[in-house]
Amino acid sequence: MSIYDTSTMQDMYFTTPEMKRIFSDAHRVQRQMDCEAALAETEAELGIIPQDAAAEIVKKSKAKYLDFDALRADMVRTGHPFVALVHAYKVICDGSAGEYVHWGATTQDILDTAAVLQVRDAYEIIMARVEELYRLLAESAFRHKDLVMAGRSNGQQAMPITLGYKIAVWGFELRDDIDRMREAEKRVFKGQFGGAVGTLASLGEDGLRVQEGFLRRLKLAQPPIAWSSSRSHNAELLSNLAIMAATLGKIGTEVYALQKSEVRELEEAQGEGSVGSSTMPHKRNPFRAMELSTNAKLIRGCADVMLGALETEHERDPRSASVESLLFEQAFSLLDASLTKAIGLMNGLQVHPREMRRNLDALHGLIYSEAVMMKLAQELGRQTAHDIVHTLSRRAFEEGIPLARLLEEEPRVHAVLSGDEISKLMRPEAYVGLAPYFAEKLKEEAEAYFRTRETFGESALP
Repeated sequence: MSIYDTSTMQDMYFTTPEMKRIFSDAHRVQRQMDCEAALAETEAELGIIPQDAAAEIVKKSKAKYLDFDALRADMVRTGHPFVALVHAYKVICDGSAGEYVHWGATTQDILDTAAVLQVRDAYEIIMARVEELYRLLAESAFRHKDLVMAGRSNGQQAMPITLGYKIAVWGFELRDDIDRMREAEKRVFKGQFGGAVGTLASLGEDGLRVQEGFLRRLKLAQPPIAWSSSRSHNAELLSNLAIMAATLGKIGTEVYALQKSEVRELEEAQGEGSVGSSTMPHKRNPFRAMELSTNAKLIRGCADVMLGALETEHERDPRSASVESLLFEQAFSLLDASLTKAIGLMNGLQVHPREMRRNLDALHGLIYSEAVMMKLAQELGRQTAHDIVHTLSRRAFEEGIPLARLLEEEPRVHAVLSGDEISKLMRPEAYVGLAPYFAEKLKEEAEAYFRTRETFGESALP
């Protein structure tokens, strides 16, 4: 094998070993063989094909029996995505059992249903990872529920919050992502069996019974009608993956911003031997955070293509189905890589309280302007209080004078508030509102969620 025949050095950024296995040729073909085995068992049970033929088909429905070089060669010769596997059954099955493979089915039945099984395999890994991240966010939010930092809006310091509150925002958004995925399961994980144009004509009155038994054996939902040309559920799943990726991108973007040298409130762990730059030895780059944002952009691109593929013609349009396998492989691989990195990021996240306090003090007390205004408003009215504090805040900002001093020197303020009262108002922990409560709420809801799961990370699929 030539060095140009493999491409694995970037796997650490864009995939994981689990996803490489799930989307390998061997696993893809195995899932197709699982479908053929389920179909044969069902049809034998209904007396449509011989029992001994079905038993042989089930026995040989293992990828280990295949010659993959011969399978690939037959795919090239036939120019067909599936018939080579049907041919292979005649080779690996004893007697005439191979003649009963794929009885009454069409290519799309097997390819689509096998793809659903493959996606379900990937989905279960993804959901276990996202639940682990959800737990980490809830624990981190609770741990830092009282750690005060600057809240920002429009890129500027606004008012004090706590780090726990910031992380709770991430956690509640991720919980929405989890709930969205779980709710979609009943639409997403349904199999396909309808014959050439979806009418089950090849099996006559037995069609629905074959469909029911086939999908029951594969633990997939039975669709109300064939979906060869109606694939919105796949677009829904990929859109949900893209939304989840965007949540991870949001976390990465926030850590990226807060690790800037001038801010340095958060920092991802710098492992022994890690290098930030080939030319600047001091650099401590947030690589994990950057990769979360990069992968989110790529997955959004997959969702856009999938949505475009919904416009199909007639009863079957392979142009749409053909894009799905590549899109799902890329999206699941990227998302699993991102979840792995996000878990590592949260496990090793470094928090710098001293820098948080330094930044809170950077604007000479301006971050407490609302607290002062609301207190003054009780005596002077809100608009008057706003005008006074706004005027003094502009002067404090432009001249670098502490706001507290200007407030004490202003007669209208001094008539209402003493110096001690102003000092009490301008303590960061005194004006975080319900920030700790929301961090506590995330932890409580996460604990309730995991109590409903029989086992941590276990799939809710049938």
